[in-house]
Formats: sequence, structure tokens, C-alpha cells
Amino acid sequence: MNLLVISDLHIGNNDHFETFGWNGHDFIKALQKIIHEERIDKVVLNGDIFELYKYSFDEICNSNKDLVDYLLNQSSFIYLKGNHDAICPFGESSYQTTNSKGQSIYIEHGHSADFMNGTQLGRKIQTLGFNLLRWISKTPWVLNIYFRIVELDEAINKIPKKYHSIKYLTHALRLLKDHDLVVLGHTHKIEAHKTYYLNARKQYINSGSCSMGRFQGVIIDTETLSYDTLKFKNYKELRKEYKRPLIRELALTA
Repeated sequence: MNLLVISDLHIGNNDHFETFGWNGHDFIKALQKIIHEERIDKVVLNGDIFELYKYSFDEICNSNKDLVDYLLNQSSFIYLKGNHDAICPFGESSYQTTNSKGQSIYIEHGHSADFMNGTQLGRKIQTLGFNLLRWISKTPWVLNIYFRIVELDEAINKIPKKYHSIKYLTHALRLLKDHDLVVLGHTHKIEAHKTYYLNARKQYINSGSCSMGRFQGVIIDTETLSYDTLKFKNYKELRKEYKRPLIRELALTA
């Protein structure tokens, strides 16, 4: 089975404060192309799909109805909750599957590794902070400063200080005691590590982020545990990579 794991879209309501950076229909087409070209059997939406620190779910649905309907109504899609969408009434905290060799693959968002993101109190504090920031960001110079900080944190080859910590790798290593392959999101950085535990080879992968108009993710062959990472700066770069047209375009949800 081929799994596609993507995370950290942070879909909002298309206002000045949103960091998703995609046209909803373009994202659907991009996802469909990858599913078709890479022969994907299941898609794991690994948390922070919706930006519920800044917006209500109703706001997001009203602004991105087609995209929300598409993501939530595909039988082959699995929705996992992250810290930014922890209050969703749907979704699971993790996904696990085992191949014919008995090897275990475990996927979760990864925010449980720290207090501010992994606890209810920490998330309430952040929600309050984002609501305040959303209000004051109506001032243009404040908004410019905010996006400069976001863009700096999202810069290629730079790991933000808030994620430059052994705690995330330690969390993954702890999970690898019981699993052969662990996939996390949360840090917005594609990475992969191999290690050994009791003479068995283990792997940790981070699926990166599909925010700021880019597309990142990881494709996993569950039978062999081999994987490929996807790292496109924008929709144009993704379309250039997948030049062949779809045999059948899936209809957008009305």
C-alpha cells in the first residue's frame, strides 16, 4: 500500500492573517495529480489541517467549502488532529498499520512533545494570543512584521528555535521502541533519520508542511518501508514535475 502523508496546511478563511497560501481548487488539483501519478492508496492528513487558533470552523467552511468538503469526504483519507485543530469533533490522534512482515508504521502530528502545544492549557493560551494578534494585525505595519517572522521561520534550511530541540527527536525515538517507522509533522520541516534498536533498523520521518503556498509530504510503501519525500516551493513547480495530464479529473465537490 502506498501512503501519502501531508500535514500543517493551516487552512483559514482567506483573510490577511492566513498562512495557507493556496487557492483551494488549485490545492485539490495538486493533490489529485500526486494521488494519480504516485498511485496513492491512502492519504493521511496528519494534523493542523485547519487553523482553529485563529478562526472558527464555520468561518473556514464558509470561505473554503469545496476544499473542506473534498478533504473530509474522501473514503481513502484519514484525518488526524494536531494542536491547531485539536478541538475538531472528528479525527483521530494517531494512525497505525502493520505490513505482512509484522512491521509497524505509526503516524501522529507530534505536538504532544511539548507543553504549549500538547496540553489543553497551553493550547488555550495560544488561542488567546492568536486572537489578540489577529485583532492588532489589522494595522498594516503589525501585519508586515508578523509575516516577516513567519517567513523567517519557514525559510528553507532554517530550523526555528522553538523546534530546534532534542525533545521532538526524543519523542520520535521513544515511539520507535514499539514501531519500525514513525511519521510526525508539526515542525514544518522535512527530515528523515535512521537508527537501530535491538538490532532492528528504525526510521523517523517528518512530513513538512503544505502552508505558505508550498507542497511538502512523504510517500511511504508500507510493505517495504521505503519512502520518497515531496518538496515543491509552489503549485507551478509541482505542475512542472507532473507534466502528464490526469486520465480522469475527479469532480470538485459542489
